[in-house]
Amino acid sequence: MPRHIRSVTARRPRKIARPVQAAPPAVAPVAAVATAAAAASTNEAELFDGLRQAFQATPDIPETPERTRERYVWAIESLANYLEDIGADAVWIERIDELRWALEDLTNGLLPALLKPTSPNSSPPAGPGPSSPG
Repeated sequence: MPRHIRSVTARRPRKIARPVQAAPPAVAPVAAVATAAAAASTNEAELFDGLRQAFQATPDIPETPERTRERYVWAIESLANYLEDIGADAVWIERIDELRWALEDLTNGLLPALLKPTSPNSSPPAGPGPSSPG
């Protein structure tokens, strides 16, 4: 299973063309539309295949908490690959990868900060937001 590079700058940036005001709408050639549709179809098929592999029943392998976490790691990897393929924002992909790495670390016996429980006595960090009446 390929691993994503942890650097956001190593990802393909999303390029969005801004329409010019009062410009006539662009008309794409039929071949370009068909090619784009085929690429989208391929990307979706790869996503669904990855999710299917992650969550398909495996009667010969016992379902343990570790196995379940591995399934989620594979599913998150498929989602991250799909988002990268369609040109989603690199920060979104990095955040999704952070969750995958945290689950992977947990499966390997490490407790990443992202998954550490907060104590019930800890106060929330100070910041903007509504305060409860005292």
